[in-house]
Amino acid sequence: MADLSSLGNLRHALATGQLTRRDLIKRATVLGVGATIGGTLLAACEDDGDDGEEVDDTADAGQVDLDDADDDDDDDTVADEPDDHVDDEDHDDEDPDDSDDADDDEPTGDRVDRITVGIGADALTLMPTAIVDWTTGIMISHIYDRTVNYDPDDNFAVGAWLCTIEVIDDLTWEMQLVDDNIQFHNGEVLTAEHFKVLLEWVQDEANESHYLERFQPVEDIEVIDDLTWRVTTSEPFPIFPTRLVALEPVPLEYWEEVGDDELANNPVGTGPFMFNEWVRDERLLLDRNPDYWKHDVQVDQVEFRFMPEFSSRLSSLLAGEIQIVKDVPIDALDTVEDNDEARIESIPSSRVNYVALVNNREGSVFEDVRVRQAINYAVDVDAIIDGIFQGEATKMAGCLSEVNANVNPDIEPYPYDPDRALELLEEAGVDPNELEITMDAPQGRYPMDADAAQAIAAELGRIGITVNVQFNEWGTHLDKIVNRETGDMFYLGWGPALEAQGTIEFLFTGDSTYSGYGDPELEEMIFDAGRTVDPDEAQEKWDEIQEIIHEDAGWLFLWQQHDIYGVAENVEFTPRADEFMWMGDAGPRNS
Repeated sequence: MADLSSLGNLRHALATGQLTRRDLIKRATVLGVGATIGGTLLAACEDDGDDGEEVDDTADAGQVDLDDADDDDDDDTVADEPDDHVDDEDHDDEDPDDSDDADDDEPTGDRVDRITVGIGADALTLMPTAIVDWTTGIMISHIYDRTVNYDPDDNFAVGAWLCTIEVIDDLTWEMQLVDDNIQFHNGEVLTAEHFKVLLEWVQDEANESHYLERFQPVEDIEVIDDLTWRVTTSEPFPIFPTRLVALEPVPLEYWEEVGDDELANNPVGTGPFMFNEWVRDERLLLDRNPDYWKHDVQVDQVEFRFMPEFSSRLSSLLAGEIQIVKDVPIDALDTVEDNDEARIESIPSSRVNYVALVNNREGSVFEDVRVRQAINYAVDVDAIIDGIFQGEATKMAGCLSEVNANVNPDIEPYPYDPDRALELLEEAGVDPNELEITMDAPQGRYPMDADAAQAIAAELGRIGITVNVQFNEWGTHLDKIVNRETGDMFYLGWGPALEAQGTIEFLFTGDSTYSGYGDPELEEMIFDAGRTVDPDEAQEKWDEIQEIIHEDAGWLFLWQQHDIYGVAENVEFTPRADEFMWMGDAGPRNS
């Protein structure tokens, strides 16, 4: 197999005019990767990276008394968000007062007048704790506040935000508000009752919250006084604190008055920004909350501008029209760094990218473990990382990345071994030349996702397997996964993935929302590990589970994503490993 790292050089040579299209295909063939990947690179160069990007797929936190609590993450798919096309040229003058955007973006005193975030898809709702989707969640988290949050100064352990947490016993948790006068944007004062009512709403099956299964062990919610509430669970629930990251209380009087639908379209929270306007598939506009309870907000206005094509986001960043974009393509790094308007800020993310090999569906070609293993042997993941990502991703051995607190470091990744792949297929009675499978993939959701999906298909094609890649806009992609309507494989990201249960329980339990894998015996082990309070004992169980998942090839294991942001030179913004892209801490940059 050719070293795909040299393909990055081919791509650069084509982009700079040193290589013709015909020569590109010839050189790719000579290198041993064939015309398929050569064509992929050609298409990627012609598209300027439009189809390889972002939007994905949390802020500084205070102290929390967790005692034996297993801390870290809450998972979100994944991560995401829908991808409808926008005429970017129509957004040059989006300020309601028709003022010049260029003027809006200049710092005024100790604040920035406006930060526009170019993002690949719209929110699916503005109702908190309803949909597991990174894009939706990150916009909501600017309007609302999380009950608790990840603390970057404490290895992203869960810390206090709206509430502190105290562990009473293995089944009992007590939360207390950090301030007795936290107000919603409409003046309503936050009390313990707000948390109780929202959590009960999540637990009501009629509301179809994606977070229902994540709070299922919660048995009783008791309001002790205005500042204090207590939760009792039906079984030990060590990651309850991470579940509370997704619980963002809403004003009860307003909610009762207007109902779910109106609240989802005209939100009122306690967060650093207040709702101004939501133009579907165009933008979400938020205004600074001058009375934010936690600290002074240094940004007067935040706009999330929905721009599905990354080339549009990048050109707008370089023109000074927007201030932040996520998931800058590898081949655009030098372009950003060489521009006076912007710089690169990057960090290894907790988000993992993988391809689910769907086995929890009757008649699936991946019911046979040998076929799943063959897929892992047949794809040269290292070569894809070198060639498409130019090293800006970290290969995973199993289902957890190296930044996950519960990763089993003893698991070795599948080596690239196409001969072994063919042997396994033969043992399974499968002729690769007669095997045709469909892979669903997003286009523009994750870094270089379309390029990576095409490369995976090309790798499998080298052993005779035909892979038809079905690219979906993000909302459609999620719907297909949730409704079990994908092809034989689907490409997905998951994060923030900072502890084992939040990834494994929801991606390797057959009836879970985003799972493509199921095995009854393994599910019993997962259930047991997730309810083991002693952290050392729990880790032993998670280690064994990871070994089984690896051996059973529950996924095509890919990589830990690196988050690469383009940031305007006049804006101070620091990326976080937990993907909390939060403007509440942003401000003017004077250097």
